[in-house]
Amino acid sequence: MLNGKLKVTPSYSNRLKSYCDEFTEFNLRCEQLCRAFDHIATHHDTISSFSVRGMKQNALWLKWRMKEMEQKLTQLHKETC
Repeated sequence: MLNGKLKVTPSYSNRLKSYCDEFTEFNLRCEQLCRAFDHIATHHDTISSFSVRGMKQNALWLKWRMKEMEQKLTQLHKETC
């Protein structure tokens, strides 16, 4: 119990819906990154050090989110099998 309330574990369908929402957000962010990389490839002479730093940060975020999503999906799979 937490603050007089029972802790309720979300159902698989709710967790799956939440995961799908996260994945949709992830896909939108990936789309933005792909457009940025395309722009950089065609206009590489105008790239600044700030853009390079931003690309590195986004690449690290992308790798982290991919690993996190894989772990969530694996956990859901284990629990439903």
